[in-house]
Amino acid sequence: MSKVISDKYIAAILSSFDKSELDKAISNLEVIATAFKDNKFSGIINSPLVDDAKKEELVLSLVKDSDEKFQNLIKILSKNSRLVLIPKILNGINFRISSSKNEYSGTIYSKDSISSQQIEELESLLSKKFDSKISLNYKKSDYNGVKIDLESLGSEISFSLDRLKQGISEYILKAI
Repeated sequence: MSKVISDKYIAAILSSFDKSELDKAISNLEVIATAFKDNKFSGIINSPLVDDAKKEELVLSLVKDSDEKFQNLIKILSKNSRLVLIPKILNGINFRISSSKNEYSGTIYSKDSISSQQIEELESLLSKKFDSKISLNYKKSDYNGVKIDLESLGSEISFSLDRLKQGISEYILKAI
């Protein structure tokens, strides 16, 4: 249900904001969406005890440079108790913009460091595979292997050393 509702807001934003307004709105929405990662902020926005006007004031206080159109968007979201949809709305806008440009981004997770040349090679291979421009960012993690997450394309590619070891062990046990 929330996807249907957020899709309506996404369509309205994309049709009513021009390029510069949209860029500024996306920047502001990114700031607000980041605040949702804080449990206190999220708790306030989700609380039925806090007045919608106070929630709206809190959200707008996070944004330094907002025009009247963006403020009206936040007011509408607040009035309809939809402020919790801001992260979904931001993701939807980013996805639609990426889709229209045929450009997507992803993340590489690995315990071992990966050179910029290796990242470029992976970007090239994935760009050919998906017939799109793919850009990748590297994040060091405790994942024992390599995992590439292309969330906007709904794809995940992984090679786990633990899974390989387990597969070899199972093969050996079956052979015995």
